[in-house]
Amino acid sequence: MSRRLSISLSVCAALAAAMLVGCASDDATSRLLVAPDKYVLYTCDEIAREMKTKATREQELAVLMAKAGDDAGARMISGMTYDPEYLSVRGEINDLRASAAAKNCTAPAAAPAPTAPPAAAAKRSR
Repeated sequence: MSRRLSISLSVCAALAAAMLVGCASDDATSRLLVAPDKYVLYTCDEIAREMKTKATREQELAVLMAKAGDDAGARMISGMTYDPEYLSVRGEINDLRASAAAKNCTAPAAAPAPTAPPAAAAKRSR
């Protein structure tokens, strides 16, 4: 009886952990993947240049994630392959925006706001 109880508790704990993982937003996750104040020593020109590079990479990753497909296997592989880098790039863009705002830079504002990749948006709507 004790063994059944421990197995049941293990299964319940695993299900609870799996459900809590869904509670973390992409923005919260992206903040964990980026060193805080990474761009504090950058000038406005350097921030603008880095913002352009990061925005381009974010778009490339979004296209790759969308190209992977919509079935469950493709979303899983795409999530394992591209999601960590995508979230890291989004976190860096957020940090660049914060550094630009702190320095009153105007150039990075022209970069598009980070958006969820098509696969992630489809995953959340289901």
